[in-house]
Amino acid sequence: MDSIRLQFTRIAAALGVILLSISTLQAQAQEFIWAPNISVGEELPPFSAQDQDGIRHEFADLVGDKGLIVVMSRSFAWCPYCIRQLQQLVDAKAQFEALGFNVTTMTYDPVATLKEAEEEYEITFPMLYDENSAFINALGILNTQYEPGHRAYGIPYPGIFVVDAQGIIRAKLAEEDYRERPDFSLVLEEAEKI
Repeated sequence: MDSIRLQFTRIAAALGVILLSISTLQAQAQEFIWAPNISVGEELPPFSAQDQDGIRHEFADLVGDKGLIVVMSRSFAWCPYCIRQLQQLVDAKAQFEALGFNVTTMTYDPVATLKEAEEEYEITFPMLYDENSAFINALGILNTQYEPGHRAYGIPYPGIFVVDAQGIIRAKLAEEDYRERPDFSLVLEEAEKI
């Protein structure tokens, strides 16, 4: 009888450890919320930003018939993950346009840096300069890892908004690890729902 109690106690302890591990993993998975200051179903906050040619744009200037894909990136000067994503966006642009969506990017990169990226990567859409990271801050995606004065201060946690023609956010896609980026096939799936 004592051996049965001992086995039961061991099984109960093991189940307790397993349940604790599962709840810990669930809590960790739920901790990452990209763009916590804005939710799906809310209107994208207003912005006014210069593109790589120094032309100022607002949402109304950029939106396509169905909406706008907004890619928030760290930097096109020094972030290899952002540059790779930019090149993928160039390839996916025609698919978004076929659905009635225009595309744009936004970084803390100044206009001159965006112009260099435009020329190097043959960009044919507006790349926006978020001066003083105002829009990044409004969205709650400022990367707090970097202090003022650091060259990376002002970068966002990267991610993508799918916004409909009325300015309502229909999807937010991001990965917790900045080196990982949502595949544009997933973004296209979200755009197709609109």
